[in-house]
Amino acid sequence: MGIEDGDWDNEPREQDRRSNRGWVLAVVVVLGLLFAILAAERLQYLGKQSRAGDVKLSILPGLPSLTLHKGSLYPANDPWTDYLASEATCPGGERTDQPLGEQANTMVCLINYARQRYQLSTLIPTSMLNTSSLGKADKIARCNDFTHTACGAEADEDARAAGYSGDWGENLYMGEGRLGAPRVALDGWLNSPEHRENLFRAEWTIEGIAVMKVDRLDGYSQVTLWVNQFGTS
Repeated sequence: MGIEDGDWDNEPREQDRRSNRGWVLAVVVVLGLLFAILAAERLQYLGKQSRAGDVKLSILPGLPSLTLHKGSLYPANDPWTDYLASEATCPGGERTDQPLGEQANTMVCLINYARQRYQLSTLIPTSMLNTSSLGKADKIARCNDFTHTACGAEADEDARAAGYSGDWGENLYMGEGRLGAPRVALDGWLNSPEHRENLFRAEWTIEGIAVMKVDRLDGYSQVTLWVNQFGTS
């Protein structure tokens, strides 16, 4: 009888403890879900700005993570999609792990595809503008100064030093991680009116391309830096 009394007395307390633990877990899960919803709304906005990859959140250890936002490398409703060559046409467009020379060749392919779609002539890469583009990239990285006048130099200083004397133009781009891929960089230029106008000037016949990996640049890390210079023959 004593054991039975003890069994009867302990059983409801154990149930109470289990019930309390259940309520605590339920509250944690609900709060976690509310946080996830709020975070999803915030990250969706940020994702459109940064075009980052998928964002995952784990509410509790051991539980499956939630995908809060399906990231994209390109803006929503991108009006310039038709000007971006496919992977079959310009291989490696979304890769940042290729040798730099291959990435530069991919960019040349992408630029010429876009210009052809715009009914313009293709551009011929020249060693002179390739050299001056690389010189500009080196200045930007060395002085941590993402501008056309990096290190306080004139914008066309490297081109003139390389022996180029004609009309000249330049587009710059930098992107962290996957945002530094050639196709993504070109899309950034296409979606910027000033850069697009420069890219689609009919008088250009030659160009130079430089691509450089920079650990930290202008507050960003693991950056791919692009310099694209234009000229007339």
